[in-house]
Amino acid sequence: MPARKDFLRHIVNRVLANSNLPRQVIDDIRRMVGRAEDKYKFHAFGGDVRNLAEYLKSPEFNDLVSFLKNVRVEKGEEHPIEVLKKILLEAREAYRDIPEVVAAIDEKLKELEGEAAPRQSRIEALFSELKGFEEKYRVKVELEKDHNRIKISYGDKLNATVTFDEATSTYRLAYKIEDETTFETISELKSMLRRLLELVIGKRG
Repeated sequence: MPARKDFLRHIVNRVLANSNLPRQVIDDIRRMVGRAEDKYKFHAFGGDVRNLAEYLKSPEFNDLVSFLKNVRVEKGEEHPIEVLKKILLEAREAYRDIPEVVAAIDEKLKELEGEAAPRQSRIEALFSELKGFEEKYRVKVELEKDHNRIKISYGDKLNATVTFDEATSTYRLAYKIEDETTFETISELKSMLRRLLELVIGKRG
């Protein structure tokens, strides 16, 4: 009978090596699985791979999932949860003759379904909210994914862009207004100027 594949060395390490996860994330995954291996003894060399089922149901595995959910994913990088799914699928194939392990893996795969669906960026989430402005204010609201920004325009009178700064977790609104209005009274003129000045000075302040 061929030797069993070892979960950490033959499955986890191989899948991680073929991923494009950041080195630190890969090291963290290996460390977390390694600590679990020491505790649950599911290694193929002197341990019992059936103990993998116990690990998959443990707080330690839940901690791994929570960690991977919170890893920041850069553009072009594979989502860590997708990498975890690949690990579980490969383990399912390797241990397909061990019912309790297969059952535990299937349960976890079901729980992870949809977890790695691309999350809306802050700009995408804001775009969803601002789309309502098109009907309410008759403006044009566009999402430019390549530049990670939103453009808002109203003819030639208003052009604005909204961006999100990941480093400071702040939104930036840049805008230009070009319009002219006539007033019959000084008070109306002063009222409009006051609103404009408060808008500009308030932003700068």
